[in-house]
This record gives sequence, C-alpha cells and structure tokens, in this order.
Amino acid sequence: MNWTFSIPAILIFILLFAFSLISYAYFFRLFLGFRNLERKETRKTYFPNLPNEEELDLFFSPLERIASWFPTIASLSMLLGLLGTVIGINTAFGEMEAQGKVSLEVLAGGIKDALNTTIVGLLVAIPSLFFHRVIENKIRYISELIIKDHTKLQ
Repeated sequence: MNWTFSIPAILIFILLFAFSLISYAYFFRLFLGFRNLERKETRKTYFPNLPNEEELDLFFSPLERIASWFPTIASLSMLLGLLGTVIGINTAFGEMEAQGKVSLEVLAGGIKDALNTTIVGLLVAIPSLFFHRVIENKIRYISELIIKDHTKLQ
C-alpha cells in the first residue's frame, strides 16, 4: 500500500490530529474532575448549603464553556474532511486533464487523498460529539446530586 499523500492532505491530517488531541485532553480533564465531584464529601466542601440556581450556574459555567468546544471541534473536523475530499477530487481531475486520459492510475492518488481525509475527519468528529453528550449528562447528573444532597428525599 502506498502511504504517500499530497501536501494539502498532510496539512489537513495535522490539523485533524491537533483537534483530536484537544478533544481528548478536554474530555479527560473534565471527566476526571467530575469523578471527584461524584464523591459526596467533595460536593459538601463546595456546597455546604443548598445552592440556588445562580450559584449552580456560576459553578458549572466554566465547565459548560469548555464542553461547548466539542461540537465546534466536531464541525470543524467534518468540514476539514470535506475540504480534503474536494481537494482530492480536484487533484484527481487535474491529473486526468494533464495526462489527457482516464485511467485508474491517474485517478487513484486524488481519490485516495479524498477518502482518507474524509475518514480521518469523521474519526475526529464522532468521538467529539460523543464526548459532548457524556459531559453534558455528567453536568446534569452532578447538579442533581448537589440538589439531592440538601433535600430530605434521599
């Protein structure tokens, strides 16, 4: 298998790799922080009394701001994959025009770049969307635990 790629495809791969690192780093940072907040003792130190809505919003606002990056990363990743597809197809047609003939060898390089950038874009976007849902649910779950800590319905 030939592992050579065009310069635009390599640049797109580098950007997608950076997005995947950012996505995974944010996810693990938030997830490990939430594991700490799942302990009742930790929640009691942050909220010794029943918090009102404004205090909960203030507490979770930085976490929600970080979590809002996941859909952005997913969207940018999908768009970069699409850009790679367009560049790859354009390259394939450019090579076909330059050689003046249609053959599999002429089209293969551009099509390979198109498919690989699409695949990598989706491989970054799908986990980012999953991470967003997990973090949103964790925020909701922790806020419910904080409220339950101060009610008599336990």
